[in-house]
Amino acid sequence: MAFTDLHAKARRHLWPHCTEMSRVKDGSLPVIVRGEGCTVEDEQGRRFLDGLAGLFCVQIGYSHGAEIGRAAAAQLEELPYYPNWSYAHPRAIELAAEVADLAPEGLERVFFVSGGADAVETAWKLACQYHQERGERRWKV
Repeated sequence: MAFTDLHAKARRHLWPHCTEMSRVKDGSLPVIVRGEGCTVEDEQGRRFLDGLAGLFCVQIGYSHGAEIGRAAAAQLEELPYYPNWSYAHPRAIELAAEVADLAPEGLERVFFVSGGADAVETAWKLACQYHQERGERRWKV
């Protein structure tokens, strides 16, 4: 396999997750350049089924880039980011209402976090607070 400029840069600078480094060194590491639906394509035109959904981040597939781009651009122009720390903003309120509509009855509040570790830590803190509010064993976090 001939080294491309990207392969050369990867060989020098990239340490990919869960990958044999020999694939980086010999240039056989696929360089993914586009995606459509549930497949991705490398720089040589080979197509792969993306069974990990971009490592669990693109469950909707890769065919919605333009739509997501327009929505993201509109949001970035309105308000790029703001935490729900003693404040609220329209998109967080609207999304919370949509998620609550999908949740089982009795689950109508949404607490947004940025990822899995935050979700686990928050769930733990909420569980501790729940038991404390009920006068049960005091948990230390």
